[in-house]
Amino acid sequence: MFGRYHAPTVAMPNLEGEVAELYSAYVGELTTAINDLEPWWARLLATLGRKATKLRWPAGVASHPQVLAIYRDYHHRFSALASAPRGGPPPRFDDDASWGSEAEGPPELLIPPAPERLLIERLSIEAPALHAKLAYLVMSPVGVTPEPRPSMRTLQIVEAETHRPQAFDFEGRHGTQRGLERLLGAGFDLRPRVYEPVALEHASEFHGLAYNSYLRALGRALAQAERWWARELGDHQQRGASPEQARERAYATHVVGPVGHPQVIGVIQAYWALCHEINAALIEVERHVAPEQMLLGWLRDERHQTWVDALTAMPYWPVGLDRAGRWS
Repeated sequence: MFGRYHAPTVAMPNLEGEVAELYSAYVGELTTAINDLEPWWARLLATLGRKATKLRWPAGVASHPQVLAIYRDYHHRFSALASAPRGGPPPRFDDDASWGSEAEGPPELLIPPAPERLLIERLSIEAPALHAKLAYLVMSPVGVTPEPRPSMRTLQIVEAETHRPQAFDFEGRHGTQRGLERLLGAGFDLRPRVYEPVALEHASEFHGLAYNSYLRALGRALAQAERWWARELGDHQQRGASPEQARERAYATHVVGPVGHPQVIGVIQAYWALCHEINAALIEVERHVAPEQMLLGWLRDERHQTWVDALTAMPYWPVGLDRAGRWS
């Protein structure tokens, strides 16, 4: 179902200056994180067995939140570097060297490569062992954060839905039940202790408010993803593809389908972090709610089945965890 990242065979220029320095820092931080996670991965293999671990973590150790946090951090850094105005003295128009090909190098040396090419594809050159692990990151963990970002301070009373939620039909290529087992199980693997299941009706007031807010944000994000996916399919059909060919070509480019839309990813990240924020504020440990339960488990109410079908296409939770223990 989920394959490796296949990089296009395009020559990459040498890295120079700030880009080279930043890339070296990225490789170093990534190497340290993956080495630090080896004991965690070994415990999973010993506890679950190799086959069950692969089913629960199809992208391997590369999809651990600590690795995804590093990926997202450097994606933002490289993006900022690419969009920053280039330094140096202003050109002199009375100097012949300021005109023509002598004034600047080839375009690929003037514009830093796209972050996606640097963060995964270039590892095949700079750090093949790291590339062998990150090649399985087929879903970008770079999302668009909802505005305003949800927090305990910004939560407002949102009435629970009384009408039937919008249904979505993304024609997924995955098994919903297997996706549920994978995502709910992966959340369990990330914590040092077990969270007891908490039904929505018995959850804290803050968890209830967060969930109602999440439903609205996720509904809007899925609707946007649905429109985007329809445009993707339509573009392929306009170029002569049949509906089935259009679907195959869309999935060839976007392996996880509509759920990989940045708006959906951003909602998942924001409310995962909010759930942890609420848990940290509650003294009674038994009232803590696992974020995967709030984001996915509570959706299994028959009214949101198509939402569950959509989310379970994710091969892993696209959330980050930095060294200070902050979720994002």
